[in-house]
Amino acid sequence: PAFDDAKWAAKLKEHGKLGVSPWGIPNYTSRRSAPASNVDPLDPKNISAAPGFVVEHVHTVDKGTEGSWVSLTTGPRGGFYASDQGGKGLFHITVGKNGKANVEPVVVKTPDGKSTLSGAQGLLWAFDSLWFHKSGSHLYRLTDSDKDGVLDRSEEIPSERGGGEHGNHGLILTEDGQGIYMDGGNHANLAPTKTQAVQTWAEDLLLPRMWDANGHARGRLAPGGWVTRLDPETKTQHLVSTGYRNQYDITLNRFGEMFTYDADMEWDMGSPWYRPTRINHVVSGSDYGWRSGSGKWPSYYEDSLPPVLDIGPGSPTGVVDGRGTKFPAKYQDAVYALDWTYGTIHAIHLKPNGASYTGEREDFVFGTPLPVTDAAIGKDGLFYFTVGGRGAQSAMFRVRYVGNESTAPAQGVDDAKAAKARKLRRELERFHGRKDKAAVQEAWPQLASQDRFIRNAARVAVESQPVAQWAEKAVSDDNPQTRITGLVALARMGTADHRAGALAGLLELNPANLSEGEFLGLLRAYALNFIRLGKPTDSERRQIIAELDSFLP
Repeated sequence: PAFDDAKWAAKLKEHGKLGVSPWGIPNYTSRRSAPASNVDPLDPKNISAAPGFVVEHVHTVDKGTEGSWVSLTTGPRGGFYASDQGGKGLFHITVGKNGKANVEPVVVKTPDGKSTLSGAQGLLWAFDSLWFHKSGSHLYRLTDSDKDGVLDRSEEIPSERGGGEHGNHGLILTEDGQGIYMDGGNHANLAPTKTQAVQTWAEDLLLPRMWDANGHARGRLAPGGWVTRLDPETKTQHLVSTGYRNQYDITLNRFGEMFTYDADMEWDMGSPWYRPTRINHVVSGSDYGWRSGSGKWPSYYEDSLPPVLDIGPGSPTGVVDGRGTKFPAKYQDAVYALDWTYGTIHAIHLKPNGASYTGEREDFVFGTPLPVTDAAIGKDGLFYFTVGGRGAQSAMFRVRYVGNESTAPAQGVDDAKAAKARKLRRELERFHGRKDKAAVQEAWPQLASQDRFIRNAARVAVESQPVAQWAEKAVSDDNPQTRITGLVALARMGTADHRAGALAGLLELNPANLSEGEFLGLLRAYALNFIRLGKPTDSERRQIIAELDSFLP
């Protein structure tokens, strides 16, 4: 109070009206600035790239006949396929030696013959077919029935409709080359699945939720965005992962690990439940905790997982791995995440961290405006990307390396300790969604793992087995972390008959002797017990209050 601030007024400078600009957005740093009004956003000279890289213009999309491209994939003979977001159709692109594109429409009718396929937000060439994931509609398989080199027939794959821009999205080939990974946003209805790695889901909110005040996703419940694996022969799906807001695309790194770039809810900014856009490691049995409104799970929940990297506000679109590029090794091993709003392609440099990864972000390509929608690695080793979406002027560009570093194929040497951890995680994942007499014995010791990804894989393996095999072990195990993880599993898979015993098992743990992570797990186990198995009795309530009250501020 005694400080003299009389001289402050002379130092004040007015920058503008308080708001997003020019103040910037919390947690987001950028090298970009608004362009002059006469800047042509399609001129590659106005697009910046990381040192040693150049951006080249390939094609300007004709709005009237080609629409605005949002999905891109490589074809079987070095070309590309791209789709308009609206009704202008599907196109095949061949890039000549001069770097310019020849674009041809691909006219394929829906199986009923009533309309021409358009509006894909996921495309993939695999199994001698073009797989076409139509936003708000179904998955289609496009084939060349008369072998003349032109796609002319479509087949509808059993799936669900709905979602629009939060609907059916990316498609990639599985790491073993035998199936297709599909992803959908939080408004995409999940198709019936033959098997599930994620054993159960619910809102699992102990406190009342506040729905979004503007009504967005009001009433939309778990599982949120999802990733499934499709068997192209049986046409059945296996549920891999859930709990995303609107992950538009997925990719695999050289070690067969899957990643996505999940969306934030920009209207939540400033609220305690705001979650930034983030890179997530898509592992079997994971629930990344998207719940509508204020119900989003914090990443420390025992039945969820942390992100690889928080990025900040944005609108995630395409994701692609750098394998196959004629880039320096660092960039061959990067995952590229496209942000439509901020006109940026992020290069995410992954670092092994136990059975998962952490990441560092580099602005690889950026412009203002540059509404990037999708990317693909060409057979020529160049990085191709499209801009457009929502009727915006669309174009296709490519990125070429012109620096002095070697662009020889990277060796991809793995970290031995991390490789061992991931191997253990995958061994546990083989029990997900299937009963096996060996599962509980093999997974149980890993319920105490300090690696959350291994611990999560072990819990899901246990949850996949009959509860009678492991309920008593969960209540009585001497290791605090094992008991906490086991009782989280029991709350998720048990019945009201397990309530009292599980609660007694939690009450035997002394929070003062637990680590911070264990204490948070204990609180989540209590919450899930109350939510799923039933309210505590008055006597139990008093015991719980006595145990936890001293930890409140």
